[in-house]
Amino acid sequence: MNTRLALITGGSRGLGRALVMQLQADGWRVVELSRSAPTADSVRVDLAQPAAVAQALGEVLAGIDPLSVAELLVVHNAGTVQPVGPAANKPAGALIDALNVNLVSGIAFLAAAMVHFQCCPGRKVVAHISSGAAVRAHAGLSLYSAAKAGMDQFLRVVAAEQKRQAHPFRALSIDPGALDTGMQATLRNASPDDYPGAAAFAQRQRDGALGRVEDVAASVLCLLADDALANGERHHVRTATT
Repeated sequence: MNTRLALITGGSRGLGRALVMQLQADGWRVVELSRSAPTADSVRVDLAQPAAVAQALGEVLAGIDPLSVAELLVVHNAGTVQPVGPAANKPAGALIDALNVNLVSGIAFLAAAMVHFQCCPGRKVVAHISSGAAVRAHAGLSLYSAAKAGMDQFLRVVAAEQKRQAHPFRALSIDPGALDTGMQATLRNASPDDYPGAAAFAQRQRDGALGRVEDVAASVLCLLADDALANGERHHVRTATT
């Protein structure tokens, strides 16, 4: 047991890319799953296809002995705010794709990892990157908000279920706060009819109030390494930086 292994979705850009780079710099083996698959350690898969996500991860894990892993970090980071606007105005296919990326693929990804590594006695964490939208009502973000809230609750239940296991996983939801990423650009540029908060988000960028992904990634990793955090609950990066 000498391997530190991280499995991350959406690690090709933004916060996910910063997490991958910082973990690699710290000596972790990192496998990231994304559509663009930019590195030799990437797995190309469409996160809108949950069955393909589970299959792709399963193929990777087939070559990894669970008992060789001293520490495991599994993070569903991939996400999309599209389609922005009331769900009633969107085609069914767009609704399904959004929920698959943000929720269903996240569950399939974390579940596949837990099945493979349940017998591993090392330190193990499953987590997802949450959002303030999971607990606050933002007009125009109903699909994104519902998925983030669903992942929060899924991990609360996972934490309760894992108490029955001989070698339990810790389960955490991490809210990174507002970041200066492409997702934020999408919201800033959205039509006010679709997203009434667009002007406020644009002002936050002008005020320099958006977090830098490199700084926030470091805070996220501090939280994921902290065994004193309440298992199964949501935690904001401010906890790591105060």
